[in-house]
Amino acid sequence: MENKRRKRFRWSKTLVSVAGLLLISIFLPTYCTAEATFEKTYGGADWDEGHSVQPTSDGGYVIAGWTASFGAGYGDVYLVRTDLSGDILWTKTYGGADSDLGYSVRQTADGGYMIAGRTRSFGSGNWDVYLIKTDSSGDTLWTRTYGGPNRDLAYCVRQTLDGGYIVAGWTDSFGSGKLDVYLIKTNSLGDTVWTKTFGGYDWDVSLCVQQTSDGGYIAVGYTGSFGGHMGDAYLIKTDSLGDTLWTKTYGLYGDEGGHSVQQTSDGG
Repeated sequence: MENKRRKRFRWSKTLVSVAGLLLISIFLPTYCTAEATFEKTYGGADWDEGHSVQPTSDGGYVIAGWTASFGAGYGDVYLVRTDLSGDILWTKTYGGADSDLGYSVRQTADGGYMIAGRTRSFGSGNWDVYLIKTDSSGDTLWTRTYGGPNRDLAYCVRQTLDGGYIVAGWTDSFGSGKLDVYLIKTNSLGDTVWTKTFGGYDWDVSLCVQQTSDGGYIAVGYTGSFGGHMGDAYLIKTDSLGDTLWTKTYGLYGDEGGHSVQQTSDGG
């Protein structure tokens, strides 16, 4: 059973990588079909990946991932800013002498960008959660690392109503299991307000988090600790301090996980 869970977790990471090879296709729906309005690739002579893309306030796009073609290290965080047609406006790399990856990017209220991922160049552990705040041109305003002596990484970052940030991922440094869901709440400068872990004896991971209308948070991901099957989708609702209000698992007889969550207009 444990081997199956490990294979599933590795497969998921591989799928994210393959699906994000810095190839952007934008679709316009036409009844039951979709037609690509453009396709673009970005990168150099080596391996380059895109893990997150978001529309920007001017109608363009921002893409975060990692690059082995450019930058200072074995792999660097890669940020690509395009216009509405996917043509490059600018690119930036961030990191140090080792491997650094970006998994999530969001445009912030000041017109800049927040990137979340993991770093082996900085911090105190094998991998640490890596936050990078930039201005509207992609120039670094500040960076922060979070974690302990083992592996910790972030898959998702969102700006919160107070101007701070909520970060979701997993930790191998804290918690009670092999991997635990890791939530980090920061202020606007990236200073830690609180951290929380969620999970049981096995692998528990969050891939997405959102602030809810009551000021709390909803996180979704994958659990091997709870539910009745090999792996289930895992939903965690917290209050504004990150304390658990309720958790739910969803799945049948196979292997399930949740990759994205959004609050709906009826409060669900």
